[in-house]
Amino acid sequence: MESDERITLTDLTWREVEAAVDAGRTTVIVPIGATEQHGPHLPLETDSTIGEAIARRLAGRRTDALVGPTIRFGPSHEHDQFPGTISISSSTLARLLEEYVASLERSGFERVVLVPSHGGNFSVVETVHRELARSSVVDVVAIADLGRYLEFLNEGLERADVDHREPVVHAGAIETALMLAVAPESVRTDRTCAGYDGPVSASELYRDGIDAYSETGVLGDARPATADAGATILAHLVDVYSAHIDAEFDALDAERDGGR
Repeated sequence: MESDERITLTDLTWREVEAAVDAGRTTVIVPIGATEQHGPHLPLETDSTIGEAIARRLAGRRTDALVGPTIRFGPSHEHDQFPGTISISSSTLARLLEEYVASLERSGFERVVLVPSHGGNFSVVETVHRELARSSVVDVVAIADLGRYLEFLNEGLERADVDHREPVVHAGAIETALMLAVAPESVRTDRTCAGYDGPVSASELYRDGIDAYSETGVLGDARPATADAGATILAHLVDVYSAHIDAEFDALDAERDGGR
């Protein structure tokens, strides 16, 4: 495409999409976010905004990629007690992903990268990825390991020399730093606060809701966040993801070539 502004699929006309595919832009990177509370200082679209930032930077490193429309809803039932949260079932998200990829296939795209940025989406993406690997003619790579995602985020925070670690990431230093880096105008900096910073049981969180731990909806402490830290976290995440995507596509190509 002629500029960075035109790497987003929905910015294009249908003729421009056709031309992009013909020119070799046959990969679509799909951000998979959420619409849910993120404390008193971050907007409901935080996960989606972060996912889009990751996807744009991943696409910017490739000559064959466009950024697909962001999926802005996921399983967020643990946040239902907070106004504004919109949650869908895991089965609904799975069906949406399957039909999304099928639509891209009909348009001539050959590769899809699924990039979740909301914790509740990772297991769904992993399941859908396995199914698409069996049933779709499109090559699909997924970022589907939530534990590794959290590890990479904390590695980025450490690289930014922020003396803080978040075993559970939600509206604390990591996400606040990322939003300060990519959408600073959306952060209510006068409302950053410390939330619950102790151990969290995933089963209890999903059963009882996040408000059983934090009345503000914050897990961790948002106050150490800076825009510079967010930029460092994002750069580290994109480095790791880019290498993973390249390795996965290389493996798929080698498997295909080996079967000839």
